[in-house]
Amino acid sequence: MVGRQTAFSGSLMVAARLISRFIDLFSMLVLARLLSPSDFGLVAIAMTIALIVEAALEMPLSESLVRLPVITDAHYNTAFTIAFIRAICICIIICGLSVPFALFYHQPGLVKLICVLSLAPAARGFLNPRFALYAKNLNFKYEFVCELSGKSGAFVAGVTTAFLTHSYWSIAACTITSPLIIASLSYVLRPFRPRLTLSEWRVFSGFLGWISLSQVILAINWQSDQLLLGKFVRTAQLGLFTTATSISNIPMLALFSPIQRPLLSAFTMLKEEPDRLVSGYRSAAAAIVTIGLPLMIGQSLVAEPTIRLLLGPKWLGATYMLFWLSFSLIPCLFGMLLTPLSMAMNETQALFWRNLAQMCVKLPMVVVGAVFYGFAGVIAARIVSEVFMSLYCMLIIRQTIAISVFDQFTSCWRSFAAAGAMALILVALNRSVAWGTSPLDAGVQLAVMVSSGAAVYGAVLASLWMAVGRPAGIEAKVWGILSAVRGRFGKVAGVRRVV
Repeated sequence: MVGRQTAFSGSLMVAARLISRFIDLFSMLVLARLLSPSDFGLVAIAMTIALIVEAALEMPLSESLVRLPVITDAHYNTAFTIAFIRAICICIIICGLSVPFALFYHQPGLVKLICVLSLAPAARGFLNPRFALYAKNLNFKYEFVCELSGKSGAFVAGVTTAFLTHSYWSIAACTITSPLIIASLSYVLRPFRPRLTLSEWRVFSGFLGWISLSQVILAINWQSDQLLLGKFVRTAQLGLFTTATSISNIPMLALFSPIQRPLLSAFTMLKEEPDRLVSGYRSAAAAIVTIGLPLMIGQSLVAEPTIRLLLGPKWLGATYMLFWLSFSLIPCLFGMLLTPLSMAMNETQALFWRNLAQMCVKLPMVVVGAVFYGFAGVIAARIVSEVFMSLYCMLIIRQTIAISVFDQFTSCWRSFAAAGAMALILVALNRSVAWGTSPLDAGVQLAVMVSSGAAVYGAVLASLWMAVGRPAGIEAKVWGILSAVRGRFGKVAGVRRVV
């Protein structure tokens, strides 16, 4: 029952995130045609300080509430009060840092931009705390509505501002509109009149301590490259890098980030049943690799037609960046479930030590890479640090639920083989066909390569699954869905023949 609820909730959140990422992508495509890489680079510099401060004051209040056996009004009011204090602190700190930050980068325009962008992280923490009750019961329909409404409003605000001003303020409008709409709508859909109190702060303090520390370090890990590149390269080049980064992150953010919360709820329900917890973790981890591996490899190998078709020729400098950035995200697939697992097992200190270890490995390499080798050095630092962290996470998972690193890898061997076959086909198509350079040619190339890669991956994966006796897993679930659909069509066809 828990598995079905988790699958449905995860599917709902993935659907919402997919649609919202599609809206984000469409927004970026429109803005990329109207603005220059320099505009994107300037906003990227401004966003780094906002994201670091947001992470430094990160408080996963909803996750804290989900873990409680019973949630009372005092818990809701305390969560709202903490969020209110956090929002004020975020705005004050970010605005206070705007002047020295602008002086450091020799960009006076950053002051106003950073102050306006501070509204986004402040609003993101203001989601109605009563939504935690729905999350606890694996019901995410209201978050689905809020997510899509926020993204739609951001698209309208960003595109309208871009057409009127042709300036980077359109990106800022898009950035702040979405969280403001989401936070406001959450109180409309589930009315809640909060009372300012900190009576239950102890419920949150222990859980938030390690999480807050780990989030600070995580933000430094992810933003250090942009902070350094913003100082050593031109703004236009930074715009190419940040745009390539945004595109490469789409599968991760659209497919895998949304399932973290349903999995947290599921792991929390199963933590008193070790065998079921191990089985549930194995299934979820294998599904992530089975879906994510072909996506990241495929995205890497179709980087050039993707950039040419979606963004246009002035963005072609981002091609090799997208290729390697997509490749660098593959190791993340093998350790990303440590976050919901550690939260469910109340071992959040593991997240702190994970992020600290990654910073110790990545930060020195990023500094050397950015100073001496520019983008290539930064991307190389990312790849090395992500490989290290995937192994580190798998070791922690082994200690937490007794699944060996070897088992974690070998459970995905069919996906490795199918992804390898897919990569060979895509490389052969790239080298053997003389593709044109027009947008239409890029569209044809992208369609041929994506369809061919998907067909090869699916065929090889299904063949290997059948060859080993059709074991339980994501292949069995997909096969069951396809069989059910085929059965329904067969019944409809039979009825029509009878009629």
